Amino acid sequence: MTDNDTADQPLAGQPRGPEVSSPDSSSAGTSALRDELHALQVRGADPDSTAAMKFLAYRDAAYLALDLRDLKAAMEHALNCLLWARASGDGRLQVKAHVTLALAMMQTYDDAGAQREFGAALTLAEAIADARGVALVAINTSHFELERRNYPQAAQQLLKLLHAPAIWALLETGTQDTRQLWEIFHINFVVSASETLLAGTASASGAVNRPEIERQLAVSAALLAVRLEDRHALSLLETAALLDALVRHTLWTGELTVARTLADEHVQLTSNADFPLLYGRALLDRSRVSARIGDLENAILDAGQAVGYFHEAASELWEARSREQLAAIYARAGRYREAYETQQEVTQGVENLYRDYHQQRALVRQIAQQAREAEVRAEALAEAALRDPLTGAPNRTRAMQVLADLHTRARQDRPSAVALLDLDLFKRVNDTFGHLVGDAVLTGVTRLLSAELRDQDLLARLGGEEFIVILPDVTAQQAETVCLRLRDSLQSASWETLAPGLMTTGSFGVAVLDGGQDITSVLMNADQALYAAKAAGRNAVRVTAKHADITRKMQPYL
Repeated sequence: MTDNDTADQPLAGQPRGPEVSSPDSSSAGTSALRDELHALQVRGADPDSTAAMKFLAYRDAAYLALDLRDLKAAMEHALNCLLWARASGDGRLQVKAHVTLALAMMQTYDDAGAQREFGAALTLAEAIADARGVALVAINTSHFELERRNYPQAAQQLLKLLHAPAIWALLETGTQDTRQLWEIFHINFVVSASETLLAGTASASGAVNRPEIERQLAVSAALLAVRLEDRHALSLLETAALLDALVRHTLWTGELTVARTLADEHVQLTSNADFPLLYGRALLDRSRVSARIGDLENAILDAGQAVGYFHEAASELWEARSREQLAAIYARAGRYREAYETQQEVTQGVENLYRDYHQQRALVRQIAQQAREAEVRAEALAEAALRDPLTGAPNRTRAMQVLADLHTRARQDRPSAVALLDLDLFKRVNDTFGHLVGDAVLTGVTRLLSAELRDQDLLARLGGEEFIVILPDVTAQQAETVCLRLRDSLQSASWETLAPGLMTTGSFGVAVLDGGQDITSVLMNADQALYAAKAAGRNAVRVTAKHADITRKMQPYL
């Protein structure tokens, strides 16, 4: 496993999801995976790690847990992955975290939850113009459809990705992680397109346009064939993925001799790996090729062995699928009693799978509750990071976010106003009445002035006794009127309940955010106006000279 966040390696068993990480052929197998999972858990719990480092540790831990078929651990790590991605504030990490959670939900057969998380990832990726994130979601969504054997839907998802304008800019970057992403795109497309065509479900009126799918299939298969020629540079999982995809393609083209050669290589490659699921799927693919050739005895042998390996891997779904294929081959060979008995085992296996699924519902409900709690914690952390802990008012960070948004609007001829507020002689309040009273005054000022503002306005504490008032869509003249009212509210408020003789006033400096200057310059103008208000004797409102005489026809301040 790697600390490099761009390393998106495929899933052990059948590599198709680029966001699913697994060890390469040098891995010692499940024992090494468990050791590595423990190390990642320790790394994720390290209090000195950054949020981004914790995200990466929990993401990799989730994928290792999926490889080990520890679905509860996978879900828990995926939830932690999402939590720390949000804490990092990095939208691209959040896209990846939603994909991680979707893939974990997919393995627990929570298809609705998986689709919801894929949707959240795509919405976020599009909102932040993350082209790689868009591609990542589409390719992993195709992996989801492939695992459900919804081949036309997978092909449709990938063709739709090719039509996205932002994707071509991504293709042109040529970075290693981008090349890997597109390699998996071609693998998934060859699998989904070949299976769609083999089933005869591609048509101009169907889910996928047949001429388009055949054109892209020819391109993708040719690219995979070239890639396979460089076998010595590929990991076991990469080679297995390429062989699997090309076997399906040659079944579609009718090149059965080539298909058998590729299938033999796939089985030989995976026979020495300590991944029963990977080997079982290679055997099942070769069984299918043998059946197409008419070599039913070898087809039966491979399918029967695949059943055993899927059982060893605790993959009930693939065990049932391999028995289903074995029953069909028995029937073709005229061995009807064995076909009947195997079909009964299929039925029993599906019943076991169904029972196990329902037995997992309590666990899934617990995990869902954890997801909701993680969501609440994440929202609380995000909210807390934008609020002043003493007064509860928005803080400087939140104020700058709002100003950035308003600056963009101001460039479209929608100016806004900014006022800096400084409580007059506030040090004297602390020195005379104590810091506890001073803190109570700051909290009271926040509550008093906030009640005077519109819902779209913002009063934020910058620090100490300094505040900023942000007034969207108002002129300098309107802002001056608002600040005069705020000044009067401060002056007339009774503070006797806090301390006899206590009074509080404030000075305001107003500037306009009109798009002509950057935010720093606007704040400097407001600060100069505030200085003029204090120089005038405090308890005053001043507007920066540039805007003092400017008025615009706008909606009245309401």
